[in-house]
Order: sequence, then structure tokens, then C-alpha cells
Amino acid sequence: MEKELLRISDLTTQFKTDQGVFPAVSELSLTVGRREIVCVVGESGSGKTVASLSVMQLIPSFASITSGEICFEGSDLLKQNKKKINEIRGGKIAMIFQDPMVALDPVFTCGSQIVEAILMHDRQPRKQAREKALDLLQRVGIAHPERVFDSYPHELSGGMCQRIMIAMALSCNPKLLIADEPTTALDVTVQAQILELLKQLRDEMDMSILLITHDLGVVAEVADRVAVMYAGKVMEEGDVRSVFKNPQHPYTQGLLRSIPHLDRKDGKLYSISGSVPSIASMPSGCRFHPRCPLANDLCRQQEPGLITSGAGTNVRCWKAEEQSKEGTVG
Repeated sequence: MEKELLRISDLTTQFKTDQGVFPAVSELSLTVGRREIVCVVGESGSGKTVASLSVMQLIPSFASITSGEICFEGSDLLKQNKKKINEIRGGKIAMIFQDPMVALDPVFTCGSQIVEAILMHDRQPRKQAREKALDLLQRVGIAHPERVFDSYPHELSGGMCQRIMIAMALSCNPKLLIADEPTTALDVTVQAQILELLKQLRDEMDMSILLITHDLGVVAEVADRVAVMYAGKVMEEGDVRSVFKNPQHPYTQGLLRSIPHLDRKDGKLYSISGSVPSIASMPSGCRFHPRCPLANDLCRQQEPGLITSGAGTNVRCWKAEEQSKEGTVG
């Protein structure tokens, strides 16, 4: 991996609720190298979006980052003042939000919103900013940039609005792009186009991407490395080929088994029983043990640490640790 651009170390983000204060993300550690695409994958409620919002320091008012470091280009963002964070956010680090139809302001044209994003970080004549916005629209694959520039979000399709969001995120040439579920609610053809566009822009702009998704198909298509999150913690992390070829955590194995296959003889789609626990009612021991077919008493009583498995991935599982000590992988 090339020199790291982003390093998250032992990050804990807590939510204050009527029932008390609970961690939505707990002891998260993750790195993104230069020109690298890292995917964070997991079910809804696993803490993926909270982790990305913590990096951007856009967490809601009832949340707080209580420990850890978020180092970008060697500087801890948690120690920077608000002015510095505003310069970095949208400038060096940009984010594509989950639903473009909600993220875009319905009362302003798409072009004017891109122009404002440009002017926020780069003082230049508005006419010059307009030309840059039109160039960005063309760059993200919009065939008629002048028409789209003057259109309102409701006049465009979901795929077009997603391209608008990407253009806005790229307006200040960020070094890191955080994409939160960028293909949600898009049809398969448009999804493939957006993923191909992100890979192309990574190469053209020498940019790194942190991509949040629940879709393992997306991970397989674009990622260099993947982190599998469950209930606020990373369960398994490594390069995509190693994780997909020989997953070590039962949760990762279950996610991979749930992918539809055309050659499945019985026609049944596998699903992991149960659901992600609420942050207010985390189980003791391993957080996945109530849903794990391999769980034993140790899993129910003690939480495993993140260890390097014999397969070369980092995994949080007593079973994988036992196999690693025995020198077996599988």
C-alpha cells in the first residue's frame, strides 16, 4: 500500500439517548492509502455512516467523539479548530451523501449549487466558477451540461442527481472522497456507470476513495481493501481478494453466502438469522454471537480482539484466533 492519506485510530463516537449514552462506533481503526479505494461494508445499523460522518465532523448534535484520532495527511483532525476543519471539509476531503435528491437543495438550480461549492473554497469570478462547473458536469458524463446547469434537482433522474453530487464533491479537487452508498436506489446499469466513473476519477485526479456500502457486489467491483463492520466494530479487514477468497469471520462468511448466484440449485437465498442489535442493548462477549452458528461459551462471555489471521486478514473472532494458533486456515 502506498503512503497512508487517512488513518483512523481507536475512534469511538457515542450517541446520547433517553436510555443513556452508548457507542455507535467503538474503537474503530482504519487506514486509506493514497490512490486507494477502501470499502466499509455491513448491514444497516453497523455504524458505517456514523464513521464517515465522524471523519467529516458532521455528526448530529446528540453525538460526540469521545476518543481516538482521525489523522489526515499526518494531522489529527480532532485537534483542529473549526476554521481549519471548514477549510479541509469540502476542500481536501469531500463527501457524496446517500440520497442525492435529499442532499441537493430543491429551490436552487444544480449549477448554482456547484458554483457556490467552488466559491466557498476558491475566490474567483463567478463567471470563471460557472465555466469550471460546466467542465465538471461534462467530466462526470453529463451530455448536455448547459441544460443540466440550469435545471432543478426535481427535473433530473436519480442517476443524474448523483452525478451532480459527484461534480460538486470534485469542485475543489479533493485528495479524499467519501462516498456514502453512492449507488443506492439506482438501477443496475446506472450503478455500473457510477462505479466506473469513480474508478476513472480516482485515476485522473490522483484521489483516494472511502466508500460506504452494504453491497458486496460494489465492493468486488471497485475496492482495493475492505473493512466489514458489525454493531459499531470492524469484524474483518484486509485486501479484497483475501477477504472474498477465504473469509475468516462468520459474519463475513454469512454476507458472502447471501449474495445471489445464478447457479444455486435449490433456488433459496441464504440470510443471516436475527438482526443487528441496538446500540442500547449490545450483547456481552462477541457482538455477533447471538447470530453466529459457531458461537460457544467463550464467545458469549468475552469480546475478542482484532488479530491477524493465518489468511492474512485482520479478524475479530475467537474461532479464527484458535485456528491461527493451530496454524490452520479455513
